[in-house]
Amino acid sequence: MSILRIHLLGDFRLLWGDDLLTAFYHPRQQALLAFLLLHRHAPQSRRHLAFTFWADSSEEQAHSNLRNLLFKVRRALPAPDRFLAITAQTVQWRLDAPYWLDVAEFEAASAGASTITELERAFALYAGELMPSCYDDWLRPERERLRQMAVPLLQRQVELLEVARAWRAAIVQ
Repeated sequence: MSILRIHLLGDFRLLWGDDLLTAFYHPRQQALLAFLLLHRHAPQSRRHLAFTFWADSSEEQAHSNLRNLLFKVRRALPAPDRFLAITAQTVQWRLDAPYWLDVAEFEAASAGASTITELERAFALYAGELMPSCYDDWLRPERERLRQMAVPLLQRQVELLEVARAWRAAIVQ
């Protein structure tokens, strides 16, 4: 069975098995998918999503925009019901879906990283800023939180490389 590989750090990319999914070309589709993934542990109310993404629109227009966007996201995902749980009131990324998320892997790798190898692995997962081409306000705190996780990893990695007298590797970092 294929898994959906989701890259939100650095350039946005979705891979289904070995195939790049290009249907997520619209920034709003990418932003909604990222929001659902970053808040995957709880259902998100449609009202909250509509307000988050279309705060300047009327409530009716925001809900219409959300329905339209959800339709496009569902159409772009392979087997969308495996990934999204959508009800009349909520939308949630399914935790039992076959997926790999770079943000989740980075968070897990960062939590226990103490050796040079573990620090290198964790920092390698941080391929860049979270969704750098997305300028939505909701994303700023998440972007900063992940950046604040990455900086100490790099500092600790350089310290360990200096202790090991691996000067070249320390300079490269």
